[in-house]
Amino acid sequence: MLINTVKTIVVKSLLRLMSWIPLPLLHRLAEFIGTLVYALPTETRRVTLINLQRTMPELDDAERRRLARRSVQETLKAGFELGHMWYGSVDHVMGMIRNVQGKEHIDAALASGRSIIYCSPHLGNWELMGLYVSTLAPLTTLYKRPKLTGLNDLIAGARARAGAELVATDRAGVVKLTRALQQGASTGILPDQQPREGGVFAPFFGHQAYTMTLVSKLAARTNAVVLFTFAKRLPDGSGFDLICMPADADIASADTTQAAAALNRSVEACVRLAPEQYQWEYKRFRKRPADETERFY
Repeated sequence: MLINTVKTIVVKSLLRLMSWIPLPLLHRLAEFIGTLVYALPTETRRVTLINLQRTMPELDDAERRRLARRSVQETLKAGFELGHMWYGSVDHVMGMIRNVQGKEHIDAALASGRSIIYCSPHLGNWELMGLYVSTLAPLTTLYKRPKLTGLNDLIAGARARAGAELVATDRAGVVKLTRALQQGASTGILPDQQPREGGVFAPFFGHQAYTMTLVSKLAARTNAVVLFTFAKRLPDGSGFDLICMPADADIASADTTQAAAALNRSVEACVRLAPEQYQWEYKRFRKRPADETERFY
């Protein structure tokens, strides 16, 4: 208990400190530390290189290593930005947005009266994207308490401060989320997380990946519009461009494998726009099909 209390105090203090540091300086610091992390024989470096070797075989070794180093740096930037995201006011965070590309897709969905499922991959700054869409219309999202429970009030409060409703990541929470979508609210989901259960294998950058079916099931049950969104980090800490695009046409297919493949194609389309800002450090291919002998990690 004492150890968790100390950890909470340390993490909150660091986040508060980072919230006071201007974004350009934070990014330069992340680039410096990221270069050091990449230079060392860390698990982060190993997993990132393996993922890029599998998913982007068209790159030569030098290009792959440059992209891997950039990915480590960008992932650190996402972490360093949390101080601003969680401690900053809504106006402060919204002030970092420079442009919203594809806003017409959001406007059209809202004008139609249909709910929206915003799918935001682990790309760029997904905390910013979630806060932005919560300012547009009622939003209900799944929320899992952090392992360091002392951070719960900070994180939950930050994500709900523009009016979003957070529900638990259990069966009752999914029921509440479904009901909210049927009543016209929207939701935000991270679509590229490997589910614990209930998923199917579908192609992702040319390899089978265990993929969630939640998005397709919600879309089919509620007639919601599915949009893929992410906050693209701009150079020199100058802010973010928000990108919004329609999901692949098969996203709500009754065939769950076909729908999962459509979801992964949509994630790929986002990643191709800013591959260095994708979290390649995540073991996305950890779980393999039963008949596959090859292991990624």
